[in-house]
Amino acid sequence: MLLFLPFLGHAQQNVEMADAFRSNGKIYVVVLVICTIFAGIILFLVFLERKIKRLERNQLN
Repeated sequence: MLLFLPFLGHAQQNVEMADAFRSNGKIYVVVLVICTIFAGIILFLVFLERKIKRLERNQLN
């Protein structure tokens, strides 16, 4: 329990960068970029899975 006390003190401090992005309205740009990256990764994995299934099916025949 005592190991977490230093971390609790830092968790209560404000994050200046996030506050600056939020005040300028740029936080939405950051969120949009992160969502776009995650969507791209998910699409890549879906297409890769389809290709692997097709290769496995062809190998069995």
